[in-house]
Amino acid sequence: MRIKNIVLTLKMPKKFDFLMQFAVLILILFGTLMIVSTNVGNTTKDPYIIPKVLAKQLFFIIVSYVLMTFFANNFTMKRAQKLFPIFGIGIIIALFSTQLFEGVLGSKAWIRIPIPGLGEMTIQPSEFAKVYMVVVMAVFVELTARRRKFKFWTIVRIPVYFFMVIAAAILLQKDLGTLFVLVLLCAICFLIPSHISLRKQQRWVRLGLIIGCISIVFIMSEPVIDFLNGIGPLQHVAVRIENALNPFTDPHNNGYQLINGLYGFARSGFTGVGLGNSIQKYGYLTQSDNDFILSIIVEELGIFGLMVVVLGYVVILQRLFYYAFHTKSEGYKVILVGTAMYIFIHFALNVGGVSGLIPLTGVPLLFISSGGSSLMSIMTAIGISQSVISRIRRQGSVAVSAAAKQLPHT
Repeated sequence: MRIKNIVLTLKMPKKFDFLMQFAVLILILFGTLMIVSTNVGNTTKDPYIIPKVLAKQLFFIIVSYVLMTFFANNFTMKRAQKLFPIFGIGIIIALFSTQLFEGVLGSKAWIRIPIPGLGEMTIQPSEFAKVYMVVVMAVFVELTARRRKFKFWTIVRIPVYFFMVIAAAILLQKDLGTLFVLVLLCAICFLIPSHISLRKQQRWVRLGLIIGCISIVFIMSEPVIDFLNGIGPLQHVAVRIENALNPFTDPHNNGYQLINGLYGFARSGFTGVGLGNSIQKYGYLTQSDNDFILSIIVEELGIFGLMVVVLGYVVILQRLFYYAFHTKSEGYKVILVGTAMYIFIHFALNVGGVSGLIPLTGVPLLFISSGGSSLMSIMTAIGISQSVISRIRRQGSVAVSAAAKQLPHT
């Protein structure tokens, strides 16, 4: 159905990437199974918790799938160019409105909507801000790609303005993990364009990323912890670094979650204890269906559960990078690589945090963890990427093999 050139359908566009779509749906179904499994541990507090959690998760899956198909069928650079100010202002308003709601552990990053019979639904606007910044950077890269005389500030002015306001709002929320992801994501996207006016600044950003990676080794040290403890607003960062180094220094308070997450990994063995047989989800891990869901997956399903997650991510990332390398449009490259890095950064930070390799950042495991905002956001990004892939394949930038032509379309 079409309404003023807007396609309303639950089908994907022609020549979308079926393999990536299959991996996304498998991860979501697997994540839903594990979310239900982890919440079995809460039935002692609420005997109706399973149907409530399942109903909420199914609602978010349906909304996310609709968002994915909508953007897959309707996203174009031209429309993004026209509508980015409206979406940007809406996201900024939503980001600052979180200050009106109760925070969690000192962070006010959520809009809370009460739902009778199901508790409340929380929306985290900063998740959508990540996808928005990728699209905005892609739009301005595409606009200036053929105009080599544009100066640096002409190209980046609008994206920088939006980035600064969004970053300020997230900093006000005291959500440093999300701010770190946003900065890293935008920095990587900035390195993609080949415009001559950007090359000098790209060298500095590249150097900054290298220094940042090297400095991680030094951040995980006692002198840095002592320094951060002397700065009031950053004391919680020092605590997270200290917990990553040795969570047993405060096992009943700040190190409690990480210790019990590690117990889940240690208890799993090679094959796991069996689906539904986790002990850690019975009150030991309070974030068992969110930040620490990987610990429950490994505890119950062992290496096989971990491989489902890893292989799913590998397939999605491979497909996104494949098309990014096979298109001449730099705007499309920013979208595809940006989506891939959005997924990879979340994966690296989540796995590194729950395993104690790096400080906890509080970012979810995309497609797997509970949370409607992260699922709707990443599915929106997947929908936009599928729209780009569809156009790349229809334009002949990527050869479509005979086998690929026979893949089923939904």
